[in-house]
Amino acid sequence: MATSSPRASDRDQKKGDGLLNRAVKVLRVVSTYPNGIGLSELARLAEVPKASCFRIISTLEDEGILFTDEDTKRTRISIGALSIVGGLLTEGGTLRAIRDILSDLSEASGETTGFDMLQGSDVVVLMQNAGPSIIGQTLKQTPRIQPPWLTSTGKSLLSYRDPDEVRALLLPHYPQDNLNQLDLFIESLEPARVHGYAWLYGALERDAASVAAPVLIDEVPKYALWIGGPTYRITPENARQLGQLAIDAATKVARLLTALREVQGLNDPISASSIGIGF
Repeated sequence: MATSSPRASDRDQKKGDGLLNRAVKVLRVVSTYPNGIGLSELARLAEVPKASCFRIISTLEDEGILFTDEDTKRTRISIGALSIVGGLLTEGGTLRAIRDILSDLSEASGETTGFDMLQGSDVVVLMQNAGPSIIGQTLKQTPRIQPPWLTSTGKSLLSYRDPDEVRALLLPHYPQDNLNQLDLFIESLEPARVHGYAWLYGALERDAASVAAPVLIDEVPKYALWIGGPTYRITPENARQLGQLAIDAATKVARLLTALREVQGLNDPISASSIGIGF
């Protein structure tokens, strides 16, 4: 009786694990597009070869998990399978997914990352993920409140607002003996909006720098993702590269929150109170 060798079994196991991993990636992306997504974009976002992505879609369609519209060629989760993958489109599932995105962003950037929102005239740090270079250091507690003019997330979140509105929001809280710096902050908002990310150097702490990108829902910045670290690692030379990493991660979060909003029917799918924060 013929038996497979241990080496062949290991190869088969690794091949199966690879296919399963790709299928999970495809499902994660499709689940954030309630109206469906095209094959090319799905393959790109899932980071799966197009041919493999097509085979995964075909298999999952045969199993009744995915459905592809013949007219639009867009693939979405089938009605019958929502109970299987619908856990992602709950508040708890989405928060876990955001933490995963922060973890991936820390790995890609080598720095600590976080997820913030603007509440009134304050930036609220909702989540953060320690970067690989923070060994031996202690992360600041979350949640925490920070002045928006001292953070790249504040700059990013305010960059879509009218300058006069920003001035009226911040003026009552800004140090009155340094108002010329408020003017400079407001002038820096337009470049941040144009570039898609904000960069701040030595503001909150003299030796710290950060970049941040807004999470746009219907073109409105509801939240922001940031990358933070020491000024000798986050520099003018690599700020653009880190900014693009933040933009890509913020886009992923925006898709998740848009899908969650459509399921829940809420304007703000994630709030400070939903993460157990009260002010």
